[in-house]
Amino acid sequence: MKKTITTILSAGILMFSLMTSGTVFAQVIHEKVTVSPVRTLTAGEESIISSAAVKVLRHIAQARADIHEKDLNHAKGELKQALTLIDIIRATLPTARVKDHIWVAKKHLSYEDTESVIPDLIPIYSSLNEIEDIVPVSKAREHINKAREHLKKGNKKGAKEELELADESLVYSEVDLPLSYTETHITDAQGFLAKDEPQKAAEALKAAEDGVQFVDVDIQSPMTQAKKSLWKATKDYLAGDMTAVKKDLKETKTALRKATNSVDTKTKVKVTGLLKDVEAIEGEVDKGAKATGRGLKDLYERAKTITLETVNLFQAGSTN
Repeated sequence: MKKTITTILSAGILMFSLMTSGTVFAQVIHEKVTVSPVRTLTAGEESIISSAAVKVLRHIAQARADIHEKDLNHAKGELKQALTLIDIIRATLPTARVKDHIWVAKKHLSYEDTESVIPDLIPIYSSLNEIEDIVPVSKAREHINKAREHLKKGNKKGAKEELELADESLVYSEVDLPLSYTETHITDAQGFLAKDEPQKAAEALKAAEDGVQFVDVDIQSPMTQAKKSLWKATKDYLAGDMTAVKKDLKETKTALRKATNSVDTKTKVKVTGLLKDVEAIEGEVDKGAKATGRGLKDLYERAKTITLETVNLFQAGSTN
């Protein structure tokens, strides 16, 4: 049954990958690539992440129960499956595609000359452009630029280092940070079990549960949904689809109202202010002014900041 669940989730990711990514074929190679941002998590991807997170939680809970019953071998198997599911979650994130392209470039660098690897940067730049609205990519782009210079000069070592730094800088904070927190504690627990220290392993797994629960709750939280609706509103406004924009803003308001009932007092003030400004901009939509487009983008950035602050609060609480 467990293998079936993992297989279904893997198949789901493959299917969504085929629908949302596409393959880059470069017939004419240009070093400067510009692509309009068109990427965010789909409802299907959110569902996969949420389902996988719950399964991770179940495996961790079972491992803790196994440790309590002194069945350490079974606990080890549960933790291995939990880590497999974490890999599945990562494969669904907006950063997955560009990370795969970076991996390919690094692999080519191990057996091809540097000049031959330069074309590998094209899909990297394109993928960065696609996610720049929802993931900070400026540092990654800087590292890719430096990698390109190293490749031109035949410096394999320098190019590889910059590619690795680019990969490390790509973080989808809402999921990556708590997921890494969970993964670290699962790995710690595996180490403790290997040293026959079950009590320490159980303590590490208790902390791991906090991280994966946060992933499951946050991905479906009203604030995350409000941010997504505002992102859609900015895109629909640029496309001139005012009917869709109004629908997006209506969904945003619904999500923000729900969010005011599920956040701390300090965050509630920010959410309430954001809701008020969303209501204000609704009346400006039909005018089609550029200022309204900028206003929608600013509202999205504010929503994104609030969700990131929620992640930071989780991290701060986890380290105390």
